[in-house]
Amino acid sequence: MFKNLNRLALMAMMAVAVVACDDEVTPTPDPEPDYSLVRIEGEITSNLTLDATKKYLLVGKVFVQAPNTITIPAGTVIFGDKDTKAALIINRGAKIIANGTASNPIVFTSEAPAGFRNRGDWAGIVICGNALTNGNANSTIEGIAASTGENGVYGPGAGAAINDQNSGSMKFVRIEFAGVELSPDNELNSLTMGSVGSGTTIDNIMVSYGNDDAYEWFGGTNNHNYLIAYSTWDDDFDSDRGYAGKVQFGLIVRDPNIADKSGSRAFEASSNSNASASPHSLAEFANITVMGPRVFNTSINANYQAGVEINSNSAIKVRNSIVAGWATGARFNGSGADANITGTLFFRNTANSATGGGASLPANYATNNVLLADSNISSTVWAAAPSLANPNPLLGANSGVVATGAPALTGFPVSPAYHGAFGTSADAGWNWTSGWIEWNPISKAY
Repeated sequence: MFKNLNRLALMAMMAVAVVACDDEVTPTPDPEPDYSLVRIEGEITSNLTLDATKKYLLVGKVFVQAPNTITIPAGTVIFGDKDTKAALIINRGAKIIANGTASNPIVFTSEAPAGFRNRGDWAGIVICGNALTNGNANSTIEGIAASTGENGVYGPGAGAAINDQNSGSMKFVRIEFAGVELSPDNELNSLTMGSVGSGTTIDNIMVSYGNDDAYEWFGGTNNHNYLIAYSTWDDDFDSDRGYAGKVQFGLIVRDPNIADKSGSRAFEASSNSNASASPHSLAEFANITVMGPRVFNTSINANYQAGVEINSNSAIKVRNSIVAGWATGARFNGSGADANITGTLFFRNTANSATGGGASLPANYATNNVLLADSNISSTVWAAAPSLANPNPLLGANSGVVATGAPALTGFPVSPAYHGAFGTSADAGWNWTSGWIEWNPISKAY
């Protein structure tokens, strides 16, 4: 017995010696998975209600089939399997009811333990509906293999578009470390919505550390309030295939070091390469605060593009908002980028942004716009110096943006007297992020 112990001791000493003499550092392996998690996988073919006292693991692509509903109570934590690039897909005619609260949000996150999480650990959430699109009546969400069934299919199908269609409700939900690039132009985003109707409620959502877009709409008429995109890899708000909804109150925070090789933007408006395809995308955004990469560092990733990019055959309306910290404020690509930037759009960029990135600007673009100097990014607009660890998006009381006043809005729930998403501390309800958001999910214990 003692001989064996001595032998083991000698072997241990030799192992230490080898490590000490080796210049290469052996990478630390990922910790073992948590086998206590309740697995959810395959197709959900009956109503399913989760239990907030348990923790769940999505494995592979999980499809909720019509007419069934998955119900997720406040405080539930759901992990996405890393090996299978898990995703939760709500098919046409199915529903998700995931209503958290400000004090007890629902969290979708990486299965990796604190300190090991990264972008792209899982694939994200997809919601499909029967509302309008300018694509095929039965289109398949990119990143999901086309099949003969309903899996990942969106659009009106054989009948007329159901623009008030209801796919459920999501409130006070965080989506962390999601999004997968399967191949170029074939990705799943943190939250993907295909032809989702206006009867659907998706409010108070925080997407952080997304590996592709934070939010992408393919058609649809659904409206939103209180959306956050934090440290996204690609685009934050990407509207496509005829999306015609409204978003009011949003916060975008960009890491100056992180941008996609395809070019990263706060807003990307696309529609359809076929100019005759209708309706053209016309997303409307109001009271959005965009803290671009140069808000946090004058040196930024070379892959950053314009804060707002409008592609051919599409349009976008951004009103009473602040788009700060981009080398180029707005870029218009192609003659089909319609002159539909109306109302008031605020930029805080270099002088080069006034040219629109070398493209011609619509005649109405210059009307009611304010171009503020890049040198005043921190001192003029914000109440406190922003940082990635604590963005501090509250406007300063003496901000020129506040002093200008905000034109009244139509078609939105409210019409606050300030630009951006927050106003000042004197403005009632400015701190709508309180309690449910998380700036450091990498180290968060779940």
